[in-house]
Amino acid sequence: GDVVTLDREESHHMGTVLRGGRWPQVVLTDGRGHRFAARVTDRSRREVRLEILTRERGDEEFRNPRLVLGLALIKPRRFEWALEKAVELGAHRIVPLISEHTDRTASRGKDRRWRTIMVAAIKQCGRCLLPELDEPMPVRDFLARRPAGVTVFGAIPEEITTGPRPVSLLELPALLPADPVPENLTALIGPQGGWSAAEVGAFLDAGLQPISLGPHILRTETAAAAVLGGLQLVRGRCLGL
Repeated sequence: GDVVTLDREESHHMGTVLRGGRWPQVVLTDGRGHRFAARVTDRSRREVRLEILTRERGDEEFRNPRLVLGLALIKPRRFEWALEKAVELGAHRIVPLISEHTDRTASRGKDRRWRTIMVAAIKQCGRCLLPELDEPMPVRDFLARRPAGVTVFGAIPEEITTGPRPVSLLELPALLPADPVPENLTALIGPQGGWSAAEVGAFLDAGLQPISLGPHILRTETAAAAVLGGLQLVRGRCLGL
């Protein structure tokens, strides 16, 4: 089969993992939806070479609905934790959101670090598709060009005085069209302190569905993980998995 050479960083990582052991068969991904079974043929401190044995496409990653997470910017460490878990929980696209209660400096100079975290996460969880990562954008801009499909937003019931009542994730499947399957399932999670009244009003005016995650007030990163875990199950039901 074809022979590939890992870059220096990946070679160093694999060399550390294989130190003192055999040269096994490994699984690689290109981050674009393909998995490769490969055999290590040669290694050094700076370079690892592998022979590609088989290739397969992760078709499950490309079927609708896709999972989109709009996540308000929060303290860097907490945002990075949420980013890692979003990748592990199957998000296809992640959009950092600038809300009225967001620290606008929270994303400064973070793009490279965020992508490094995401690459590490797909390797950890065995995914073959690296999610899209948008540039941070104001909530109003995201609303103006939000993805087609169904969009929900995390809300505390007391925030919703008009419009549809917040539903639980268990109730969400009943609100989805059966045919055709939605192109995207999008969830918006607010910052510490919650959405502003104006933002909640804009969501409701745009026809977004509020969701409740139970009786307790969750941190932003906890809410993001909880919602994506639920949406992953909803997606599985849509796909008949």
